[in-house]
Amino acid sequence: MGGQTDTDTFASRVVLRKEKGGEAQALHLLEQARLFFAVRPEVLSDFRLAVLEACLNALEHGQPPVEVEVEAHRQEDGVHFRVRVIDHGPGFQPEAVPQPQLADKLSSPRKRGWGLVIMRRFSDGLAFESQPGRMVVSLYRIASGS
Repeated sequence: MGGQTDTDTFASRVVLRKEKGGEAQALHLLEQARLFFAVRPEVLSDFRLAVLEACLNALEHGQPPVEVEVEAHRQEDGVHFRVRVIDHGPGFQPEAVPQPQLADKLSSPRKRGWGLVIMRRFSDGLAFESQPGRMVVSLYRIASGS
């Protein structure tokens, strides 16, 4: 883990271990950024779920190394968080992934497939960069009035 800070910026990155609980390293970085700016925990609680889902997807579907970069900086409207999850797998086209339907999932033996829904719902912005050998998922949150 490495980091760089000044009074208005937090930046750090980690390479996730592909082992049970390896994704928790990313949440630890997000927590460090939250504490650095004294943002209330509840402001990022649902965003943590989106970050966790992005990390789990990269660990499951991508190729190592899976890197996570957490950046945060203070602006007039609040603290801006950006989390980038980078893996080196084949990538995918998120617009080609069908929207899961609850009734279908409940009656299906495969209940999974909610990752993109979770990431979109619990972040203020979501961007994908997909190319052969590199997939980047960027998640954004603005913590205003924290």
